[in-house]
This record gives sequence, C-alpha cells and structure tokens, in this order.
Amino acid sequence: MEQNVIPTILQAMEKKDQVTLMHLSKVQQFINLMIPKLTEKNIISEEDIADLWTSAILHDVGKIFIVDDLLKENKPLDQSQMKNIREHSMKGYNFLRLQNISHKILSAVKYHHERWDGKTSGQYPGYPEGLRGFDIPLYARIIQIADSFDAMVAYRPYKGKKSIWCALKEIREYSGTQFDPYISQLFIDSISSCGLSLM
Repeated sequence: MEQNVIPTILQAMEKKDQVTLMHLSKVQQFINLMIPKLTEKNIISEEDIADLWTSAILHDVGKIFIVDDLLKENKPLDQSQMKNIREHSMKGYNFLRLQNISHKILSAVKYHHERWDGKTSGQYPGYPEGLRGFDIPLYARIIQIADSFDAMVAYRPYKGKKSIWCALKEIREYSGTQFDPYISQLFIDSISSCGLSLM
C-alpha cells in the first residue's frame, strides 16, 4: 500500500512547494550516504533500508497542510509563525496514519524534530512531545541529522547558506544535545568519506 500512495503524495507536495520537495530528496540522498556505515555498525539491517528511505522522503509531508504564505516567506518567521510551522510533524503523522503506512515510518515523521537532550525551549526546541535519548525512534534520530544538515547548507531567501565544513562543525557541536552523538559521528564520517572533508 505504501508504494501506491507515495507517488500521489509527492505529486501533491510538488504542487504545494517545490523547495520542500527538493529538501526531501536531499535528505534522502544524505541518508543514502550513511547507509553503508549504519548497516556496518548494525544500527539498521538490510530490511530497514526501504522503510528508512521512505521515512526520509515523507518526513515533511505535513507541510502540505501548512498555509502557502508561511512556506514561501522570504524573511525569518516570528514565534507565532514558527509554532504554526512546527505543527507539520503532527499533521504529517495524522495524515499518513490513514494511508496504511508502517509504524516505523509514522514514528519517524512524528518525531524527527525531537532533541537528544529532550529540551523543549530555546531557538531549536524539540517537539512535539519532548522525547529524549533512545526514547526517540531510531529513524527519527537519523533523519533529524540529515534534515538539519540540509537546512544549514541550502540557500533560503531569509538566510545565507553555511559551507559544508561549517555545517558539519555545527553537527559536531550539537552532538549529545540536539543530536544523537553516535549517529552524528557516523553522519560526519559518511559525508567526509565522500570527499566532503572536515578540513
């Protein structure tokens, strides 16, 4: 059933916001670079790969239900607007659970903005439930890092883009607070081994 609904969902996303669709594709590509190390370290199995890919391409599907003006805003959002945007994880979860999507994928969509330290305040709060550590589902912890990395290196009208070096440095800096520390290091190693060096 999943494979039947995904093309339809992606078509809806393309009509809604091509920038988000491109972001979903980039996150999936970054996770693809991680897969050899994730399987080598037995963090995921070969059987997990398809579901992890699907989770990556669907993780922001809730943005279909966010008003266009917010998604296409070309200046930083205020607190009220950010609260609205942060509803996308629950909106995506509630939509997908009606589509016969597996629990692992649903959990990734719902929890990919939780923080390793469980913090729910500040500039980058965890949401929607304030889960922490290993209570955050594995796919969500993996996607969060790739998602954050792409947000840093991608250009948006309201912000500049960071260099790959600066983005990886930030992943390392927030390892153990925002990000799962072990998966953070695997991500850095995976990107670096593709010739995108930290140096």
